[in-house]
Amino acid sequence: MSKKRLLVPEARHALEEFKLEIANEFGVNDPRHLASKHTGLIVRDLVEMGEKQLINKK
Repeated sequence: MSKKRLLVPEARHALEEFKLEIANEFGVNDPRHLASKHTGLIVRDLVEMGEKQLINKK
């Protein structure tokens, strides 16, 4: 299975918009140039956001 394959293909545009937003927060003009440290921080933030959403649903 390809690592770049989305489970919901229709979400690709939203994902690209989110990447641009995060890149801007880190002061990076092109999200393809994010260093691995930055991507690790992004993943951590995404997990935190997901946890908060799950908690708020209860």
